[in-house]
Amino acid sequence: MIEFNLQNARFDYEPYPICYIPDFLKPEVYAELAATYPARELFHYSTNIGVKYSLSELNNSGNYYRFFEGVPAWREFFGQVKSREFVTRIASFLKEHHIDLRLDEFAYVKSLRYRRRDPLRRLLNTQVIRSRFEFSSMAAAGGGIMPHTDAPTKLVTLVISMIQPNEWNEAGWGGGTSVVMPKDRTRVYNHFNKYMPFKEIEVMKTFPFQPNQCVLFIKTYNSWHSVQPMTGPADALRKTLTINIESIP
Repeated sequence: MIEFNLQNARFDYEPYPICYIPDFLKPEVYAELAATYPARELFHYSTNIGVKYSLSELNNSGNYYRFFEGVPAWREFFGQVKSREFVTRIASFLKEHHIDLRLDEFAYVKSLRYRRRDPLRRLLNTQVIRSRFEFSSMAAAGGGIMPHTDAPTKLVTLVISMIQPNEWNEAGWGGGTSVVMPKDRTRVYNHFNKYMPFKEIEVMKTFPFQPNQCVLFIKTYNSWHSVQPMTGPADALRKTLTINIESIP
């Protein structure tokens, strides 16, 4: 059983709930996962919100599932995250910090397929949630993620670094997750996730990008965040694992 260390979380509540969690996994577990992170050729190249490589249920799904079949450590991690127990643990953690999303009241499914097979649940309009898993890599040379607030279906996001010691120079290259706000405050409301150019926002705070950390935040109408354009070498990658707890329409 993989344990998630939530004891050292440091929360900010304004402009929206977000926390930084160092030493998120046991060192030996993190070391094995970081050392066996998927190779870049398995990923889907995307430029819709910034230049990045993605491997998930939605992007290169064949490679995604084959990867888990071949790497036991990641297969165990995947199985744990894709479970009701994981969502319950995160929900309890958030409640302890005065954030109650009532996730325990929702039905949980592992896949969109289950939702489609259950017409009664759809007829009764039962709220359904799942946890979703994405590997994401960005080139240190100019890579970044444009300011946005996330899709309305997302409820909670966890971004876990997946770099090995001395693999990333955060002081010189950047790569941290930034809390940002539009310079024009009339544009703060952004429930439906319109993207904004970097030049039109101001950075309120940046959480560093370091090994074995997690940045967790809540989707709100003003949960603006970004990864500012990075300035590292072309052969370096900012590697992360993103876990979303999301609702299914």
